[in-house]
Amino acid sequence: MKKSLFPDGGVWLKGNIHSHSTVSDGMFSPRELAELYRDHGYAFLAMTDHNVLVSHSELPEDQIILLTGLEHDLEYSPDKCIHVVGIAAAGKEETEYLCKRYSPAELKDQRLVDLMREDGQFVSLAHPVWSRMGAEEILGLEGLHAVEVFNNGTEHLCHGGHGEIWWDMLLRQGKRVFATAVDDVHVAEDLFGGWIWVKATRRSREAILDALFQGNYYSSTGPEIYDFGLDGEQVYVSCSECREIHFVTYSPRGKSLFAEPDGVLKEACYTLTGRESYVRVVCVDHNGKSAWSNPIFFDE
Repeated sequence: MKKSLFPDGGVWLKGNIHSHSTVSDGMFSPRELAELYRDHGYAFLAMTDHNVLVSHSELPEDQIILLTGLEHDLEYSPDKCIHVVGIAAAGKEETEYLCKRYSPAELKDQRLVDLMREDGQFVSLAHPVWSRMGAEEILGLEGLHAVEVFNNGTEHLCHGGHGEIWWDMLLRQGKRVFATAVDDVHVAEDLFGGWIWVKATRRSREAILDALFQGNYYSSTGPEIYDFGLDGEQVYVSCSECREIHFVTYSPRGKSLFAEPDGVLKEACYTLTGRESYVRVVCVDHNGKSAWSNPIFFDE
């Protein structure tokens, strides 16, 4: 019997959960940013300006849902930092902790994550490659809900937007971490390069947040994942037309499938060995764009 990773019913909603406005270091005003994403077909947007939580409750939400968020940053040197994105609970107007830019002498990275989680935020590690984080710093963090598998802004800056290897390293440690693809928009070139599709029970801020915490979404720079789940002893996926489908697993080495020349892949299966702690899928289209499912976990 098939068991999808995504809930029955509900609605698919496209959104970006990492962006910057003129409230901090972005070039677009909050209204301009909301209108840009609305006009591009996005259902929701989080403006995550640096070290400040702003609800933007003055903006209309008739066509795009605004999530309240922020990005905290600890700067260790001109070349090294940690940035953590938080998406706040619906209706949140301020944090329970003092919201400001902290120095590393005031606050350690783990304590930063702890404060954000205690405040009820969905906490995601931003662009670890661009941040020049070391392996011990990333793998030592506890309590992350997600890591950015792709960040469009830092990819444009210096090819620093791909975090997939760090995601797998966290998963291999048994940490239940999801992934996000984001724009991290500061300038126009950052727009519309990475997003998530959530399967929400309804079109509302509360339902979107619930889908994030439950992992009921996938990340993409292009392809669509229609379904992903278990069918007996097999993991299955169906997707838009792609040239590659990869089942990424641990500790077995998973499976990769490639379309024939001039062909396409729209579905695939992977037979479980019984040794997997997780299985996730990556779908790659003919333009080299990818979509990443969240993992199915088997280590309960």
